[in-house]
Amino acid sequence: MPLPMVHLSVAVHLFGQDRIPAGFLLGSIAPDAIHMRKNTNREDKKRTHLNIESSDMTLDSLQPEYFEYLQRSDESDWKWFVRGYFAHLLTDYYWLQTVFRTQFREKVEAARLSPEDNRRAYYKDTDQIDFNKYKNSAWTSEVWQTLIAAEAYDIEPLLSADEISYWRYRTIHWFDLLCKEPGITPQYITEAMVDEFIELAAAQVRLVLQHWEQSIDEGRSHFEASVHDFRSSLRA
Repeated sequence: MPLPMVHLSVAVHLFGQDRIPAGFLLGSIAPDAIHMRKNTNREDKKRTHLNIESSDMTLDSLQPEYFEYLQRSDESDWKWFVRGYFAHLLTDYYWLQTVFRTQFREKVEAARLSPEDNRRAYYKDTDQIDFNKYKNSAWTSEVWQTLIAAEAYDIEPLLSADEISYWRYRTIHWFDLLCKEPGITPQYITEAMVDEFIELAAAQVRLVLQHWEQSIDEGRSHFEASVHDFRSSLRA
């Protein structure tokens, strides 16, 4: 699965020059907050990701879950948080279909890596790319400030607000306090591959959210209407 800076990059590309709602940013990293819970396993991560890794998963099967969570509250920040959460799941879905199961797998199979070396190569490459994005993205500081200001929510029964908040700070301090940069040139997953993926994923996530929230009566999606309302609130 892609690491936090890729998810945040997708969010930035999705909104373009517009300011990103704080809830959307926090939601876009929230599913991985399962790592803040003690004694968890792979099955726990599958649950917080609504089994997005499953080979028989389809986007249509996610839509009812999306509506169920979106309608739990009329609060605008909550709805943006849910949109960000599902943007994360969609990004993971596209990553699996494009980067991981095709480009990366073809390269490691050609190199005849062992399963352990395969895993090590994956995380060294993706860790380095995340560090590069952290250091070189013009938006990092602004996104960090927005993440800090975002309200964390319980998203029951998946994750608690505390777990999501802890993960937020772990993400923010991963690059300056918690992790050592690999200091490598990515080989199996390259920065060019990831940059291409980010553009593709941002476009696809936007299309799916628009489709899911399509308002037949108004002739435009609730997602686009919410973006418009958010822009208007910034000008007020």
